[in-house]
Amino acid sequence: MDFLMDTLFRTMTSHVWVFTRIGGFLMAMPVVGTRWVPQRVRLLAAVAMTVALVPMLPEPEAIPLLSLNGFLVTIQQVIIGMSMGFMLNVFIQIFNFAGFLIGMQSSLGFAAMVDPNNGQQVPVVAHYYQIFSLLLFFLFDGHLIMFQILFYSFESLPIALKTFAALDFESVARWTSTIFKSGLLMALSGIVALMLINFSFGVMTRASPQLNIFSVGFPITMLCGIFILWLTVINVYHYYPHLWSTLEDKVCAFTLQSC
Repeated sequence: MDFLMDTLFRTMTSHVWVFTRIGGFLMAMPVVGTRWVPQRVRLLAAVAMTVALVPMLPEPEAIPLLSLNGFLVTIQQVIIGMSMGFMLNVFIQIFNFAGFLIGMQSSLGFAAMVDPNNGQQVPVVAHYYQIFSLLLFFLFDGHLIMFQILFYSFESLPIALKTFAALDFESVARWTSTIFKSGLLMALSGIVALMLINFSFGVMTRASPQLNIFSVGFPITMLCGIFILWLTVINVYHYYPHLWSTLEDKVCAFTLQSC
């Protein structure tokens, strides 16, 4: 009877720790971790992945689940999964930030809607870029690649107390700066074009003070903004592979894998 209970408790322990890492990743990744997907769906997905993955994994370190070390290992697995999901979320926010810059510079920022991710008002142009990037993400099987990296992370980062010391959280923090750097580079051509348009209106107002810049400039700026948006949205498609390869390298380096 004691042998049966020990075996059952050891099996439950291995499932719980794998479940916490997968659940942390699903909770932080885009689309799946947002309000669009009910919590029960995420829970069932995490349970299904855990049941399918545990038989293929090596036995974890013999640590009692209901102990201080077991609690630390559980928190460790949640942090690992959430860090991977956070890095993927930063990747999507790059395109959101680029759309935000173009929308605000083209006077299209007044058209805003509530973002389901954070509950804040953001320009519709930013939503357009974000949805486009999400479509490319699923089109090129980015979610399957991330799940593969997550599954192989149990081999490169085994479930043990010493695993936490090998993680480089500084690289995760530095990856967040990519939102501003890459987002600005993606929207730079549109920003420069809109700046030249506003500069030309300033010269026209200086040359002819009788010209009402508010009644003439705003409509023309918005029309030019829509045209520039149509011309520059292709930058998302061309810039996506470079950003994705960078993200893949960062996540693999964080999980100590060679991709």
